[in-house]
Amino acid sequence: MEADNLVKLHETVNGPMYLLETNTVICESLRRTGDYAPDEKALLGPLISNGDTILDVGANVGNHTLFFSQCVGHEGRVLSFEPQRFLFQILCANALLGRYQNVWPYRLAVGDQQGKVDIPVPNYFRPNNFGGYSLSFDTFKEQGDITTIDAIAPDQCRLMKIDVEGMELLVLKGAVETIARTRPFLYFEYNRPEFKEEILRFSADELHYRLYRHGQNVVGHHVDEAVPKAVSNLLEITPKTTLKTTKKIGSSGKIFVSIACFCDPDVVHTVNDCLDKAGSPARVEIGVCLQAKPNDNSYDALNDIAQVTVDRIDVTEARGPIYARARCEALMTDADYFLQIDCHSRFFSGWDEILIQEFGKALEFNDNAVLSHYPINIKNMTSSDHLDRIGHVNRYRYIEADSIKSHGSLIKLPEMPTTSLGISAAMLFMRAEDRKRFPYDSQLDFGLHAAEQVLYAVRLWTHGFDIFCPTQHALATDYEGSRDRIPDEIKRISNANRLGWPEATWSKVKYLLGLDDIEQVDPIYGDSLDDSIARFGVGGERSLKSYYEFAGIHDKLKLVFPNYRYADD
Repeated sequence: MEADNLVKLHETVNGPMYLLETNTVICESLRRTGDYAPDEKALLGPLISNGDTILDVGANVGNHTLFFSQCVGHEGRVLSFEPQRFLFQILCANALLGRYQNVWPYRLAVGDQQGKVDIPVPNYFRPNNFGGYSLSFDTFKEQGDITTIDAIAPDQCRLMKIDVEGMELLVLKGAVETIARTRPFLYFEYNRPEFKEEILRFSADELHYRLYRHGQNVVGHHVDEAVPKAVSNLLEITPKTTLKTTKKIGSSGKIFVSIACFCDPDVVHTVNDCLDKAGSPARVEIGVCLQAKPNDNSYDALNDIAQVTVDRIDVTEARGPIYARARCEALMTDADYFLQIDCHSRFFSGWDEILIQEFGKALEFNDNAVLSHYPINIKNMTSSDHLDRIGHVNRYRYIEADSIKSHGSLIKLPEMPTTSLGISAAMLFMRAEDRKRFPYDSQLDFGLHAAEQVLYAVRLWTHGFDIFCPTQHALATDYEGSRDRIPDEIKRISNANRLGWPEATWSKVKYLLGLDDIEQVDPIYGDSLDDSIARFGVGGERSLKSYYEFAGIHDKLKLVFPNYRYADD
């Protein structure tokens, strides 16, 4: 792009603004719609009054700064912080352009200490989300200044908005005195899995704030202040107590282990390892839905294990993993906990005690909790290079007309259970009574990822549940060799049986997820659709739209699915 065309003037709801043409998020939205983050403005606007002082930490080109400036009027002030030199210049230009005399811009990074810091200098000629650059990014940098809010020491502060790409907690730690003195509303981003729960815990325990989820952000107010009307309909996510009280949680309770197996003899080793590595093997009951050829005796050893119940069906009657898992859970009787795993898994010693302990930690954040994550690869169970990482379900891999797929990233083992966007079918741990309340829909024949993992996560979330990634490993799975163990003959049978079913199932799932109209559901589900909606549909504790906003995919769904239920929102 030519230098002369890098920054252009555009009309926005804030008035005329200079926008960076290569910015793919904030400026792109302002160019395309004239606005950015209107939902945030709608929430924060009623909290602000004429004459207030607002701190905008991580101001970018000034979208929120200019909005705040209009809210506080001539008697108020907006202290606006942006460390990237070029973005800071655009911020200043926009403040001057609109004659916003109540904006005080600072070219400073903000953290928990004062001094010098390396500031990223992106290549602004290449399209990118420049507001998403963290100080920790490995890119070209220049030295700049970093300060703390307590060093700035504003006389008053009504709202502190913090969007600093991973440094939110440090900003709060450097603002303790100011927050204690002025008790502002807090609004900060908390979508970084490495410290999601730590920032909630610090805000609750050290700052004494009540916290509420707003998309991928948190809004908070001091515990001694009344709950403002603007946040009264949001989900409160204030941690109950410090996690120190949960370290010695009891480890009693029976665990039912659900294993769906499609012609994989490794299930025998999985079952044996499950029992061998349990801290208390007597509390483990295992249910296996075994889909295999009638004359295949590779699995006979399962019949000799007292704690194993096998539901065996001919491979020609197999209808996919969701159907098999539904049959598995029907084998559960009087368990306290439910664990779903792959049929090619291995376990860490004391896995049962680990999961119950981790579950206890998660309950401190939400009494409606489940644990789920992508297990470590079996081949890496003894590798020091891998054991400090865990697979966290924290993003959507793709959103297309024929499917949507949640996915994960390897993160450092978190200090506390970390909220996730979805589940992994290879490791799902929850109360047994909750699993009975939310069973799988056995009629989702040959359903793919969205039919199982996305739909189940959405069902849980809209019923008020949170999905947590644990702080340590309990088990591992085989990501590579399992399909090679299935004979070609069996694969041909399965491919023939599944013909047309994934598409039919997807049509039903799309409707349940609000992505399509009921008229588009395959007629094969006609007689059972009402029952499916009642038993396997979304809940009312949180809205379906709020999940998509929480997952950060609402706008993408509007582009991909023309009948999306919230296309006009």
